[in-house]
Amino acid sequence: MVFISRLRLKNFKSFKAADVQLPKTFVCFAGPNGSGKSNLCDAIRFVMGEISLKSLRAKKVTDLIHTGSRTAEVSLVLQSENDGHGYEIRRAIREDGKIRYRLNDKKTTRGSVVEALKKHNLDSSGRNTIAQGEVQRIINMNGKERRQIIDSVAGIADFEEKKKEALNELNMVDTRIKDSRLVLGERKAFLDELEREKEIAIKYTGAKKSLANAKGTLLKNEMERLEKELTNVSKQENKLNETRKIKEQEMADVETKVTEIDSKRSKTSEELQSKQKTNTMIRRLEELKASCGSKKQLVLDKETFVKGIKTEKEEIERETSKEKEVIAAIEKELAALRRDLKKADEELTKHGGAVEDDRIAEIRKTLEHEEKELAAIKEKLTFFTSEIEAKKQLIDAKKTEQTNILPNDERSEEKQEDMGLLRKEVDRIAKEIDRSFSKTKEINSQMGELDKQMLELKEKLSIFKVRSSPQLANPALSFISELTKPGSGIYGTVADLISFDPEYSTAVEAAGGARLLYVVVDGIDRATEVIEKLKKAKAGRATFIPLDSIRTPAPAKAGKFSSILDVVECKSEVRRAMEYVFADTLLVDGVADAKKLGIGTGRMVTLEGEIFERSGIVSGGRAQSGLLNNNQLRKIENEFNDVKSTKDSFLQELYTIREEESKMRAEKAKLEIQIKTHEMKEKIEQDRRKEIEHLIRRKEQITDEIKGLEESIKNRSEEREKLTKVVAEAEGKVAGLKEKLKAAEGEFRRSSEESSKKRADLSATVSSLKATIEGKTSEIEIRNKEHMAKQERSKKLNKDEKEALEKIREVQKQIGDEEKELTHTEEKMKSASKEIEQLFEQMKSYEDELQEMGKKRGQIRIELDKAMKDINQMTVKTATAQTRLEDIKAEFAAYGDAEFLKVEKEELSNMVRGAEEILSTIGNVNMAAIEMYDKKKAEMADIEQKIEKLDQEREAILSMIGEIEEHKKEAFSETFNAVSDNFSKMFKYIQVGQGHLYLSNPSDPFESGLFIKLRRNNQEHALDALSGGEKTLIAMMFVFALQMFKPAPFYILDEVDAALDKANSKNLADLVNGMSKDSQFIMVTHNDTVMSNADSVIGVTKVDGVSKLVGIKLKQAMKEM
Repeated sequence: MVFISRLRLKNFKSFKAADVQLPKTFVCFAGPNGSGKSNLCDAIRFVMGEISLKSLRAKKVTDLIHTGSRTAEVSLVLQSENDGHGYEIRRAIREDGKIRYRLNDKKTTRGSVVEALKKHNLDSSGRNTIAQGEVQRIINMNGKERRQIIDSVAGIADFEEKKKEALNELNMVDTRIKDSRLVLGERKAFLDELEREKEIAIKYTGAKKSLANAKGTLLKNEMERLEKELTNVSKQENKLNETRKIKEQEMADVETKVTEIDSKRSKTSEELQSKQKTNTMIRRLEELKASCGSKKQLVLDKETFVKGIKTEKEEIERETSKEKEVIAAIEKELAALRRDLKKADEELTKHGGAVEDDRIAEIRKTLEHEEKELAAIKEKLTFFTSEIEAKKQLIDAKKTEQTNILPNDERSEEKQEDMGLLRKEVDRIAKEIDRSFSKTKEINSQMGELDKQMLELKEKLSIFKVRSSPQLANPALSFISELTKPGSGIYGTVADLISFDPEYSTAVEAAGGARLLYVVVDGIDRATEVIEKLKKAKAGRATFIPLDSIRTPAPAKAGKFSSILDVVECKSEVRRAMEYVFADTLLVDGVADAKKLGIGTGRMVTLEGEIFERSGIVSGGRAQSGLLNNNQLRKIENEFNDVKSTKDSFLQELYTIREEESKMRAEKAKLEIQIKTHEMKEKIEQDRRKEIEHLIRRKEQITDEIKGLEESIKNRSEEREKLTKVVAEAEGKVAGLKEKLKAAEGEFRRSSEESSKKRADLSATVSSLKATIEGKTSEIEIRNKEHMAKQERSKKLNKDEKEALEKIREVQKQIGDEEKELTHTEEKMKSASKEIEQLFEQMKSYEDELQEMGKKRGQIRIELDKAMKDINQMTVKTATAQTRLEDIKAEFAAYGDAEFLKVEKEELSNMVRGAEEILSTIGNVNMAAIEMYDKKKAEMADIEQKIEKLDQEREAILSMIGEIEEHKKEAFSETFNAVSDNFSKMFKYIQVGQGHLYLSNPSDPFESGLFIKLRRNNQEHALDALSGGEKTLIAMMFVFALQMFKPAPFYILDEVDAALDKANSKNLADLVNGMSKDSQFIMVTHNDTVMSNADSVIGVTKVDGVSKLVGIKLKQAMKEM
């Protein structure tokens, strides 16, 4: 364990210079108020890294520096109790606020100092410092506030923060799962169709190979096959047209349904938006809560005032009751005295009182008269004295009332912000939020349309990619495309290198024919090199156009018609290749123009795609244009990229808007709370000012009453002084008469000793009784007047109590009305929340229906596209068959690579027929489906795996949240049990009984209150039932118990014993002495009992504004004495 062995101050606060050695156990700093004791505690916190000026009891940096100095420095030596080693920490500060730290005389940072202190369970937070007022704050806390101290010590806030992070992560995972399932649903329908196309493609590949071999052998029988095929194709085309019409009707029905559902969803969305506008109710709810809170506080204040009145009334009643008993006893005694006086008078008469000497009788008469006069004067004097005392008491009471009216005339006025600016800012933010909301609504609407467009474009892309990609039909071209790079000498296929107006696409494709798939390279060597790579890779065959060796024909021209090359655009570096492909082909408008120019005079192509060869061969018909598809593909790709880019920008804008909207809502709520708080404070302040004005008037009235009473007292005092002199003179006169009567009676007794003696005794008795009766009568009068004064005070208290109770009833009625409105508003909020939840469910239902309709629409569109593909295929097959009847010889060249079979004609026919039947039933074939299916299936598997992982992640997060709750309870229980055990153990040091801590609801500790009970003499006492000193002592023990949970090597106690009496001060000293065996205690005190039990006492004095230290080792000094 370490302890503070030395503390040095230089120009710190009130200390010019101070250097003090501290023992490792219990040391006290003592001295008069203002001497600078607490500045030593501030110095320790300062050197340990405290950065809050408020915690150091300073408003600005210069408050830390001694007057007239520019810098302040504090040095502290921490020494180890075990090995004696230690280290010195120094911190200096300049008047400009710059700070310097040194650790063992080496320059360092605050962070390094804090880390060094952490090793000894110390930090700069000051948790090991118990400041003035902290103990009283513990006493005044309610149960839940005390329990929250345990929460803080146990680190419950860290668990709550982790739980909040886990919940945020859970929301993110749920969103990702939802998005992934949406994507999965979109792709499932497409994958199912792709799987069917894959199976068809595999079947088609085998059939096509068999057909090619058979056709190569039986081309001479092609005429018969084609005639039969024309009949079958016509039937299929009719059937496909019927299927197309059915699917188009189904598509129209689905579109109608989608429109209806989308309309319902939009209506529900608008209703949801209107239901979510509950900000007004929320603001009203906050207003009602704040108003109820302030009024309840007012009721508590008034009830406390009424309790004080009742206590004073009870005290007056007790005093009045005692006074009545005393008066009754005096009156009873007075009656007895009067009976005795009557008997004495009768006895005196019997013994010849009437025949007394005339002179004695005259003296006695005069004496009685003087005594009556004296009694009257004394009575008046007594009345004046009683009146003066009563008025003094009344003055004291009025001064007390005056003090209670405004216990603190100098109330701090809170700085009010400009309400107008705040409201303008709230209005501005509200308009910004509305604009953001409108923008968000607009973006969401546009994104819905974009999603539909993207889904449709995706489907079109997959179709046109198959149609337009020659690489899919020829793997060699796909292989070469991977080799095509800038500077590689490979430019690409002719089709990839040209561009033209769409109206010429049919003519260009027909003119180019198979040459469109020729690969343009820079030379013959490059072509040879690529061919070798194709052979090694077994990637297929390709035809090349080497630019360094090709011969190009002259461009064709006839009359107004020119070469088709003129409508084709390309880069200059590949111009010769385009001349080779297109230059000798003349572009004409139609067949009639070709006939006019002369069939066979040159190669010609029409805008509709008919080709007239030099040999006279003519080809034509209708087929899907690969180039047109390629242009359409580029267009769709560009459109898809534009839509995707637009959607991404919308998403980014939406995220930005939502983030800004969230910030604006938070700022708006903060400003509205500020406005409401200021409004309430202003209202409370207005009420307080009115009350203060009333109280000030009452205070002035009381001041005037006090002046009147003081003036009356002054007059009465003067009259009393005069009466006192008169009483003195009268008493002297009565005394002279008594002496004279005594002498006369003595003389008379001597003349008649026997009877005279008896009469004299009786006369003395009568005189004594009369004097006693007069005194008792005066006492009764005085007490009656005091009784009347107390009754007047009681009436005044009754009036004040009645006014306070009426005010309480009035405010409670207002609280009742506001609480009813609060309950009603909360019910409306709950009702609105339920309706919003129902609308959200309805929205989700509509969105699910739209998703289902989208899936169905996608399926129908796929089927419709398939039907259209099949119809187009049938059309192509019909036209091809009719053309091929005339061009069979030209087609024979296409089967040069076929495997010719040496089999009988019938068997070959069977092979052809079987293959044709397969091909005719298959319809349109997607050759890319084989490769694309495996790729899409892998993507689907990845998505499913991702969803599974997300589900596992979600379960893990939920499990983690449960563990956090368990750990939170364990941490709280561990902390509470440790603190409770520490608290109970401390009672062994003091003799006040046994104490323990308990929770009001142990099964739910975070909703419980923490309470303290003390058991002594077999009875339990709550903290509130203890005396003020015991409360302070027990609360201090509770603070120590908290500190002991994570014990520090030393503790600083700043005047925590101020409210303790001598006995409890001794208990505190015993407690600290017992605990100082394990930790060092540094205590600022005025208490002699505490100082007498400390190991050392260091005196603090202030001379000429400079604090100085004087210390002794108290126990050692006592031993020396």
